[in-house]
Amino acid sequence: MNNFQKNYIGKGTKLNNLDIIRVSISREKLEEIMANDMVKYDENEFLVFEVAALQQPDKYKRTHTAYVSKKVVEEPKKKKTTKA
Repeated sequence: MNNFQKNYIGKGTKLNNLDIIRVSISREKLEEIMANDMVKYDENEFLVFEVAALQQPDKYKRTHTAYVSKKVVEEPKKKKTTKA
């Protein structure tokens, strides 16, 4: 079974009447991402992340969250066999 693990990296705010989300990510988190979450395509490395709307704004009025998703492959559970 495949699941996705979300590593939250920052939060953002939708700008007035625009389809733009401004996201803030700390330097510490960026350094962690650079070490662990970069994706290699050909000769280059990329940061691939998602931005999703929050159900309601947080106390700082941020409306979106940003995260890196990683596929986690789990081994299928073995069925127990019963002896006769």
